[in-house]
Amino acid sequence: MTDTFNSTDPKKLHEFLIQCELNFHDRLQAFCLDSWKVSFALSFLKGIALTWFEPDLLNAIPGTEPAWADDYSKFIIELTTNFSPHDPVGDAKHQLVNLSMKDGSCINKYIVEFNCLATQVCGYREGALHHMFYNRLLDCIKDKIAHVGKPPHLVDLCTMAQGINACYWECKSEIACQAKTNPLPSSSSKQSLSGGSPFRQSNASSGTSSSSSTGKGKNPQCPSSSMPKSDSSMPDLSGIMGKDGKLTATECLHHMKNSLCLFCGLSGHLAKDCHRSTSCTAKACTAQAASIAVSTAEMPAKVKNSP
Repeated sequence: MTDTFNSTDPKKLHEFLIQCELNFHDRLQAFCLDSWKVSFALSFLKGIALTWFEPDLLNAIPGTEPAWADDYSKFIIELTTNFSPHDPVGDAKHQLVNLSMKDGSCINKYIVEFNCLATQVCGYREGALHHMFYNRLLDCIKDKIAHVGKPPHLVDLCTMAQGINACYWECKSEIACQAKTNPLPSSSSKQSLSGGSPFRQSNASSGTSSSSSTGKGKNPQCPSSSMPKSDSSMPDLSGIMGKDGKLTATECLHHMKNSLCLFCGLSGHLAKDCHRSTSCTAKACTAQAASIAVSTAEMPAKVKNSP
């Protein structure tokens, strides 16, 4: 099926004419006359290209038809003169100089584009085309060619480059298949296979894990999530606290008798005014002190007189 041509891209005119020629060769009897070829080509024109021929088609007077109506070669001249690139040879040279094989692409695309442009330029001998083709190859392909030697002819160079590129894609597909069948090992097994100790990573991340667990009350060494961080100026409260993370009844009485803060153990302020505690913690300590004060009236004398 022939693609339409609307003249928006003049570079596509050459492709359009090739498709028309293929249709003519495929059905020789159907296009034995030039007028039939012209009618076929006109039926696939769109936009400005069709508008150009519209006055001669609609306002034609018998006996005064344009010369291209019965001569396909003159029709091509009319079409290319008005809708082909202004300097097709210059455009082809510019594209050929800037053409290069893209990383990750197949070499066949590069060879087709190179050959198509090489046929449109004039004055380039095989040696120049051979040099341009080799320089625009990927570095990995040129390295392989350097190991075996560069062929002197362009055709042989293309064949060698195609073989190297085919081996590359075959190897890449095998690696992809192996990756699907054998999933990658975990980070710990990677370290053990590479000779590194998997415990280094756990030790390195222990700081962040311990700090996060302390904030959530999951550190087994810290009985209460509300306790402040260790400070050399603060007394050690680990031996005078119960399993619930609160001061024992004896210690509460001791702090109350000596006017000590129930939160930090320092004097001069109460737990509700302690700058080290939050409002929720201060309320809890105040409530605990009140409950301890009520229970002291019922405690044995030996508990009250304890230091």
